[in-house]
Amino acid sequence: MTKRIKLAGLLMALSLVLVACGGGNGTQEAQGGEGEGQDTLTIAMEEDPSTLDPMEQNAIYSEQIIKQIFDTLVRRTPQGDMELMLAESIDQEDDLNYVITLKEGVKFSNGEDLTSGDVQFTLERLAESTNYAYIFEKIDPNSYDASDPLVLKFTLLEPDASFAAALSHPAASIVNKKAIEEAGDMMGDQPVGTGPFKLDEWVKQDSISLSYNENYWGETPDFSKMVFRMIPEGSNRTIELESGQVDIALGLAANDIEKVEANENLEVHRVLDNSVHFMGMDVTKPPFDKLEAREAVYHAIDTQALIEAVYLGVGQVATGPINPNFDYSIADEIDLPEFNPDKAKDLLDQAGVAEGTSIKLYTSQDQTQKDLATIMQAQLAEVGLDVEVVSLEWGTFFEAIRDQEHNMFLMSWTPSIVDPHYTLYTPYHSRNMGVGPNFMYYSSPELDRLIEEGVRLPNGDERAQVYRQAQELLMEDKPVLYTLYGEQVVGTQSYVKNFEPDPSGSGIYYNVTLEK
Repeated sequence: MTKRIKLAGLLMALSLVLVACGGGNGTQEAQGGEGEGQDTLTIAMEEDPSTLDPMEQNAIYSEQIIKQIFDTLVRRTPQGDMELMLAESIDQEDDLNYVITLKEGVKFSNGEDLTSGDVQFTLERLAESTNYAYIFEKIDPNSYDASDPLVLKFTLLEPDASFAAALSHPAASIVNKKAIEEAGDMMGDQPVGTGPFKLDEWVKQDSISLSYNENYWGETPDFSKMVFRMIPEGSNRTIELESGQVDIALGLAANDIEKVEANENLEVHRVLDNSVHFMGMDVTKPPFDKLEAREAVYHAIDTQALIEAVYLGVGQVATGPINPNFDYSIADEIDLPEFNPDKAKDLLDQAGVAEGTSIKLYTSQDQTQKDLATIMQAQLAEVGLDVEVVSLEWGTFFEAIRDQEHNMFLMSWTPSIVDPHYTLYTPYHSRNMGVGPNFMYYSSPELDRLIEEGVRLPNGDERAQVYRQAQELLMEDKPVLYTLYGEQVVGTQSYVKNFEPDPSGSGIYYNVTLEK
């Protein structure tokens, strides 16, 4: 029997996504957001994207922009519901066979019609990609049927309980085959999508300017321009918000929340997100190739005090690899590590790590991460480790840890697909060593087996048991020290309406209204 995938709110989905009126500007055509009548929405974000090619990106900084330019077949709302976007329907005939019917009349920003051939091209491209092949190579490449320009049929090679949700991943944003072939290696700087906005200008490390896509298939937003400004310092994002230079400030610093809340012209929006923040250790080279050295770090860092000092009540202290927002998390059953510097010294001695051993701890330029690194540096010094903190711009930071310049690094992981499989596969599967965020270069055949088994199982007790074993194994091996389950904290002008932070860490902003 054919099973139609249930997506909440299908009759209203697209009308709800694109309700907008007013327009706004962080700059009054060049500065100062004043609400109604303005034509630009200005957003301050933490870091510059590395690319605007959906297939190549693997960080929320790219997703923030990609979600304004591209559409997926389906999307997950901030409330956790699935709704149709480019797909008119998705029918699952059994565990393996899918039929996707597209909406009529959809065009890309270059004027090309959206066809089933573009969807096939997108999925085939993903199946050959570095970051996402593990999801999309599960489609039998010989099974595609795009003979109808509005219908794509294909078959999976094996059951995958998470596949329908995977179609909402920003990486699965549908690209135009012709545009990709013409742009070649420049796709990351020349995005062509079906979304409401298109790229006008990208000044690296400074700003990204978008304008309305005249070919957009949905309802027209009332502001025709969006500007994303890259402001790494959290305090500076707050200053820009207070002075009216931006309409939305992403990633408010914890120590600025009360100040923004006290300002009658501003609002704070908060939601516990899907992220896990952690400090990773390169397990392939000394000193953290020894389990005892990794255990020592667990006892050298006072996680509770660290989080209280840096995050000031934002988010919650992390205990394990799966965020409690996800099914099968056992985070509430795992105790925080015992803060015991003497035990840490003994373990380092057992591992043969001499006092004064030099360690490099890498982090991005995000102020919160730098603060975290500074406190870790001091705590590790107490047990005899000489830690050098290296703080780099996001792209440079990513390249450095990919090249294994580090011993330790600070990062967070927010799965864009809300399924427990993706909380484990990308960060820990052997296949992903050296592919963010597995810059621990961690590998465990037993964990690989559990991860591969879990995704094939339907939801239920058997799947729960597999993920329990996987989490317990990671807590034994300790490739990372978990620090925080994150929280999205966003500041907006009070005239910004219909804004809701997304637990995924990135969101759509073209449905925002700016009203006096």
